[in-house]
Amino acid sequence: MGAFASISDAPRQARAGLIAMLLALLLSPGLAAASSPDPAHAVVLMYHHVGEDGQPSTRVTTDQFTAHLETIAAEGYTVVPLADVVTALTGGPALPEKAVAITFDDGYRSVGEVAHPLLAERDWPYTVFVNTAPVDDGYSQYLDWSRMREMAQAGATFANHSTSHDPLFVREAGEDQAAWAERIREDLDHAQRRLVDALGKAVLTDPPLLAYPYGEYDEALMGLVDEMGYLAFGQQSGAIGETSRLRALPRFSLNERYGEAEAFALRLNTRALPVAEQSPVSPVRESAEAPQLTVTLAEDDLATERLGCFYGSERLSVEWQEPGRQFTVQGEASLPVGRSRYNCTLPDGDGGYYWFSQLWVHEKAGT
Repeated sequence: MGAFASISDAPRQARAGLIAMLLALLLSPGLAAASSPDPAHAVVLMYHHVGEDGQPSTRVTTDQFTAHLETIAAEGYTVVPLADVVTALTGGPALPEKAVAITFDDGYRSVGEVAHPLLAERDWPYTVFVNTAPVDDGYSQYLDWSRMREMAQAGATFANHSTSHDPLFVREAGEDQAAWAERIREDLDHAQRRLVDALGKAVLTDPPLLAYPYGEYDEALMGLVDEMGYLAFGQQSGAIGETSRLRALPRFSLNERYGEAEAFALRLNTRALPVAEQSPVSPVRESAEAPQLTVTLAEDDLATERLGCFYGSERLSVEWQEPGRQFTVQGEASLPVGRSRYNCTLPDGDGGYYWFSQLWVHEKAGT
């Protein structure tokens, strides 16, 4: 879930922390010098339900979604196919300035009933990451294959969200590494076959794309996905750029509680913080102790004195190991059960913000 989007990632910490972060961003002067254009720069948005009754943490209202589309148009953003973002990341043609891609996870019926007509009337592309088992089982709250084929005729594309929607990095009882890898391969291969069989050329296959269920992954899963040839998306917030990890690409997740116009406009006006290296990479933590995160930047000409990092309601102390290049942050509060994150932002000197988010998953996956 996105930095202002997810109430489920850290239920008691999220509201105060995200509000504090929003205020800090809005009040921060833009002191950093904007870097040269990034040919792979894009903001990728992620939705679940649109306009349906349900949890505010996984839906936006129809009015909110309509307002988001109006903001995109009014502020001069260009909605591009997700495939174009991937092509730019892998050395293909550069994206237009202010590029935005729109995605949906799971394949809920409201995407076809509510979101699709609003996008189709603007002739805007979008991608739906589908977990295939509920579709094949005929669950009424999900799109069916016939409706997806109709959406494809109007420009929708589709990609892999697994068969099962289980947290893929989790090992079953008594399962060793080899058995786990075989099970996950079968899960992803089955979903990809079902998508291609049902939807044909509307499925993104060159390369195939995956959205991790719940946005959760570890290094072993990233390695397996790499071996299988996928590029993969999480749900940690932030824009995409040339330095983004191809097996943990960020997206801004939108929901009702944090779908207001001001917060949405702030997300759009972001770019990837140029991170060359980080430690740790894996979000999965066995201990409840808040992790120490070390980040090495790929650029040294940023006004990094304005860098701000947040963990829930806590503003983190940024310790520079190499001034302007490498820093460390660590929270004081213990990790909650489930998902949480560190968010780091920096004014870009152009009215927007560099953004980097590191997900943490502790004790319970798939919450």
